[in-house]
Amino acid sequence: MKTTARLPFEKIRFDLPFRTHLALTLEAPHVEWESRRPPVCVIPVIDVSGSMKGDKLEKAKKSVQKLVDHLAPGDFCGVVTFTTDVSTVAAPTQMTPARKAAVRSAVEQLEATNQTNLAGGMLEGLRLANGSDLPDGMRVRVILFTDGHANVGVATKSEGLLPLLDANLGRATLSAFGYGADADQELLRDLSTRGKGNYAFVAGPDDAMTAFARELGGLLSTYAQDIVVQVRPVGGACITAVLSDVDADPRGSAVEIRIPDILADETRNVVLSVELPAVTAPGSAPATAFEVEVSWKSLAGGAHMVAERQVVHAMVERVVAGSEQVHPDRAVDVIVAQAELVRAQIEAEELARHGRHQEAHERVFVLCQSAMERGHVAEANAARDVAETMKDRAAFQASTAYRSSMRKGVGRSSSVMMDADAEIALSSMGLSKKTVAQNDMDDLFKGKEKKAAPPTEPRKGLTPGAPKRTRARRW
Repeated sequence: MKTTARLPFEKIRFDLPFRTHLALTLEAPHVEWESRRPPVCVIPVIDVSGSMKGDKLEKAKKSVQKLVDHLAPGDFCGVVTFTTDVSTVAAPTQMTPARKAAVRSAVEQLEATNQTNLAGGMLEGLRLANGSDLPDGMRVRVILFTDGHANVGVATKSEGLLPLLDANLGRATLSAFGYGADADQELLRDLSTRGKGNYAFVAGPDDAMTAFARELGGLLSTYAQDIVVQVRPVGGACITAVLSDVDADPRGSAVEIRIPDILADETRNVVLSVELPAVTAPGSAPATAFEVEVSWKSLAGGAHMVAERQVVHAMVERVVAGSEQVHPDRAVDVIVAQAELVRAQIEAEELARHGRHQEAHERVFVLCQSAMERGHVAEANAARDVAETMKDRAAFQASTAYRSSMRKGVGRSSSVMMDADAEIALSSMGLSKKTVAQNDMDDLFKGKEKKAAPPTEPRKGLTPGAPKRTRARRW
């Protein structure tokens, strides 16, 4: 895995303190996923409440059956359903031909009725994931699939469901698929983040199969997992904030960042706000400003894992006045602009939930002009559109799928499925790319020849706004 640590400015004045950003980039190589893929245990947890009746449930059933079809010997699968009550349709079992047929038959019998006990379904899926006798090294993924809001069970809101997930996640990871705009997309996004899995917005019945296909393709093409990034300042530098939406904790003057996984062919970026002190004299060569240590478990083939470690340095040269770099490196600054957008959205959503819609709108819209002035049109367009979702209560409530997709999609270059408008915005920023394995599995589910995904045209048009100083989480 290739790791880089870059500052937007490589030459700065020696005699002045300098506030800037540190961009960390992890790039996983291409691998032949069919020969290297790990064994997996997949446990779909399917909402079969009354609102799923008809085409919704029929397409969901077909999607799960296709998933079962494409599991290999050594893979495990279980199925859970929830309405008012919770049922284990199939306990996790190795997928022999006979067992595949039994699971397919059991799924075919599912019917929709009653209410939505999301907590009960989630807990049963996690119980099976952690209580079953599964081989070491197996990736275990619970997939929530629901079209509505939790309305019965031990918890129905995020303040109850998220702690339940934390307490019961164990060895499993959890993805959450929101079926239709009426599903609680923000809750499902947050569950997927805490569950170290994927979020997917499933717009209609025909999209269910694509979501399951890409989810399985991502699982099977995992390159590394349990990634830990330690960022240590050098020579009086300091870290003032983590902009990216990642799991991060201070370690004295350093910061430790945890990333659940990275797929083959995928790139993941993390951005920090940093400050470099003035020094007594210019330097004769670039010097280290930050040391970055990355450790991970690489999937070397099947269940075999190899612990790996890499150390890189972010360098800066201290120069006399007039010799400093005037404009930031464009590639690094694009990464910074994307991180600024997601941090602004997080803060604006909190304002909007408290009815402070004008402040929320301004918090994001300020990035529109900032990004445009820096020449980042796609990021400016995205900031404008996200800001529009904050302008009043109606816009905020109607945009949950779009906002959840944008917030989750900026965090990694690969995604499962997103709201259509968010998909366009993310693609224009070079994000939401499907890996080779995700596209291959999508084609296999649909019985098609393998083909590359067509590029998406970026959107045009922009209404700039007034600049405003941005904020971030402080240490």
